[in-house]
Amino acid sequence: MFLLRSYINPAERKEADRKLPRLMFEGLLLGGSGLGVLALIFEIAADAFSVAAYQTLLAIHGADGYHEIAILAFITLSVMLFLGIVPAYKAGSYLRPNAGGSGPLVEAIGPPRLRWLSWIGSSLFFIDAVLTIIISSISAADVTMLLFPEFVEYRILLAEFYAFFIMVVLVAVGPRNAVPLFLIGGGAFTLFTIVALTVVGASAAGNPEWSFLTEGIVTRLETAGVVEHVIRAQEDLSALGPVVFFQLFFRSMSSAMLGFSGYEVIPASGKHAARPKWKVINTALTLAAVFLIGTGVIQLYAAQQWNIPSTEGYSTLLIEYEIVAAQVLGGGIDPDQVVVTEDHVAEAEQIYEARAAEEAEFAIEEGPPEALPPEEREAEIQQLASSLALIGTIERAIGGTLGEGSLFVAGVLLATILLLAQGGGYVGGAAVAANAARLGRLPRFLLNDRLGIVVIWAFAALLVPIIREVVVVEAFYAFGFVSAFIITSTTVFLVKDAALRDRGIEPGSEEARSLKFAGLRGMIASYAMGIVLITQKTDALFAIAVAGTLITIYQIWYARGGFRAVPEKVKDFAYEPGGPMHYISGIQRAKDEARQRATASLINHLLDSGALTKFNVEHRNIQRLVCYMHNLRPEYFEQNGHEHSDRVPEPSEQLEQIYQGVHAQRDKIIGDIEYYSHYGIFTYIDKYYHNWVNYEHGRDPATVQKAMLNTLFPLTDKDEIWKQYKHYQWVKLPEPIWQFCRLRYQWAKAQWPNLSDRITTVWTLQDLGLIPDEVDVTMVVSVSAQRNDLRKVELHTHGPEENIEPAPTDTTPDREFSAGADVSPKKPEEHQDEDVQESEQDWRP
Repeated sequence: MFLLRSYINPAERKEADRKLPRLMFEGLLLGGSGLGVLALIFEIAADAFSVAAYQTLLAIHGADGYHEIAILAFITLSVMLFLGIVPAYKAGSYLRPNAGGSGPLVEAIGPPRLRWLSWIGSSLFFIDAVLTIIISSISAADVTMLLFPEFVEYRILLAEFYAFFIMVVLVAVGPRNAVPLFLIGGGAFTLFTIVALTVVGASAAGNPEWSFLTEGIVTRLETAGVVEHVIRAQEDLSALGPVVFFQLFFRSMSSAMLGFSGYEVIPASGKHAARPKWKVINTALTLAAVFLIGTGVIQLYAAQQWNIPSTEGYSTLLIEYEIVAAQVLGGGIDPDQVVVTEDHVAEAEQIYEARAAEEAEFAIEEGPPEALPPEEREAEIQQLASSLALIGTIERAIGGTLGEGSLFVAGVLLATILLLAQGGGYVGGAAVAANAARLGRLPRFLLNDRLGIVVIWAFAALLVPIIREVVVVEAFYAFGFVSAFIITSTTVFLVKDAALRDRGIEPGSEEARSLKFAGLRGMIASYAMGIVLITQKTDALFAIAVAGTLITIYQIWYARGGFRAVPEKVKDFAYEPGGPMHYISGIQRAKDEARQRATASLINHLLDSGALTKFNVEHRNIQRLVCYMHNLRPEYFEQNGHEHSDRVPEPSEQLEQIYQGVHAQRDKIIGDIEYYSHYGIFTYIDKYYHNWVNYEHGRDPATVQKAMLNTLFPLTDKDEIWKQYKHYQWVKLPEPIWQFCRLRYQWAKAQWPNLSDRITTVWTLQDLGLIPDEVDVTMVVSVSAQRNDLRKVELHTHGPEENIEPAPTDTTPDREFSAGADVSPKKPEEHQDEDVQESEQDWRP
């Protein structure tokens, strides 16, 4: 069927498949051309996989404790992901692997009518980044309670510390230098999770009777204050009506979506992938989907087998690990080993009374709760005592065994990966903010990822004490990444024809229809997810809509320089060489900075290719000259100058056109540099030719000047260089330009004695009367050792001539010097070499 045929060029696909075995492991040791498949997965594992530890908890929570409904909801989501979202993201990464997220993808390959989605996408992604910090820091604090339950009172303070700590680390070392942390942490977590969940799944399938341990573990968590609410199914599933069933089904779907939140991070990190990037990204997308679906199914299956409820504040995965630690890696527990003592009953009575007092305190306004009948009270106390006895038995079974060590490792790894997951939020959010700043939609300081990270932390730090719980933040969190799914899928389906042709796909062909069908499948899946979210998370929708609208409005205001669209504010910036950069709108700044990046890129490309070698100066001197002439920020030569085979295009079509337009002016820019190079050499000739003028022997200024020009410009046409020199006029140049000209002046001063020795020897002998008059002297001079070019130089000696007046030199310039230079002519004086200073700052001809 043509809709399912491959849209990838067969030769390209074959070559990529051949490289795939190497690409699987490339970059694991931070070498190669970039991150390979496993390295890319490990790098984003912190963000993409860490939330999977809470996926089961949220699915069961949404299903009100019914495991069967949670499993059905998760399987439905998995089908949507694998058959809808994955194909759409693969198609998007094939068309533009360097896009870096849904918003930039719209700008790169989407039709003009969809460009507004990039504004919304950037706003929602930024919100998602803030929520990532919140959910990861709170989750890391919750996991810490497994290791140190006595710190439960400081859980929120600990979450704030975690968020601050990761922010400081990323700002200190920089996002790029932090990649090894993500690789090591993500790799360790991924491998441990695969092994651990394999054991969990096998144990749950073979030993469903271990469910008796669940009650003891949950009671311990409640007693320690780690878990605040426990949600269990209140009746049999068959007793639910269809309406209630589907309500719980869709609510579970909306909660379980959190497990797929990190999927957007994979293509967003694709710019760091090894080549061919699309193959690495597509393979990583498939493997990540398999990992997310597989781990989710195993967790839910084990939760059903062992009857694990929803425990707000504590991961279901850790409860499963604790059961395995006790039964498989520990001493093992049999129900008969659980013995209830008087101490357990006394402790149970104390806990019961404390809970009753707490409930009464919170129910003052509604009146005191009704007292339970004595038999019910005694039954609850007895059940609590049994759970306390079970807690002690579990602790004895685990203590001092491999199970205790493995449980500690699981807690440390999960806490670490949740900490690193903040890094994904920080780095991803800062990257999106930087992209928006590059488009002129946010302030320029956000181009610095470190400052973007600080801004994200500030928002998260304010909201952590307000949100407090993972089950609260997940409702807000889901809207961001589902919106990214919608934007990416829609963009792929409505991709512009030019983007298809760039990848060798003819619009309207079977390959094009197959690619768009991938986008259509993604649209069906993502739109369905969006509808479920809107209907089930209505309370969160208003807050997300308000926050997203405010950020989008701010972007529009900043980009336009106000709310009104004034053409004057968005027109191209009329820069002056060396002048100030005062922009009246973000769009104007973005367009001018695209010009600057393109100019810096072009100059560095010319330097690397050797096109500017003839000027015989250090690269920084040419860069300084161009910085002044074209009003560039020097930082662009370091940040964006050097090209490589996979240059990241400009974030919008308009900026890319500006970039390409600058590169089309290659010859003009070289001509500008060459003009000032000639100016420096002409200045030397203008100062020194007087020393060899001798009217008595027929050497007038033009004769000497032509000889010097032909010697210093051996590969240039004689008539052309003489024409240029005739229009030379000294002017006072700005310092950055003059410093370049000065180097060329010094070069000419150093080269003239070496190249002119035969010519000046003849002139000297003539002046001393040692050469007869009216003699023709012919010499062959080497002018290029590399090309072995030779030039014939002919001199004619004259006798003394009378009544010879110096011929005036045409000094009318044929081009003006810009940058506010003082263009008033200054008549050169003879023998001025003593006035030519050699210092960098004071030398002036």
